[in-house]
Amino acid sequence: MSARHHTERPCAAHGWTSYRYASRYGHIMIGATSTLDALNEVDRSLTRGSATVDRLEIWNALTGLYEKVKE
Repeated sequence: MSARHHTERPCAAHGWTSYRYASRYGHIMIGATSTLDALNEVDRSLTRGSATVDRLEIWNALTGLYEKVKE
């Protein structure tokens, strides 16, 4: 059994929530306190345009998977 890629696992430090954003070149991994905070962090990483919630996913610790952020 092979290990999952780092974009398929949570990345945030204890006390933060793991998010990932589907960017043009792959996922941007984010640790944030809220969805708004995550979008602000993504904006800092993007070179073109603004972050949109439809491309943001949040880690679900119960299922062990990322899922779309509910608007």
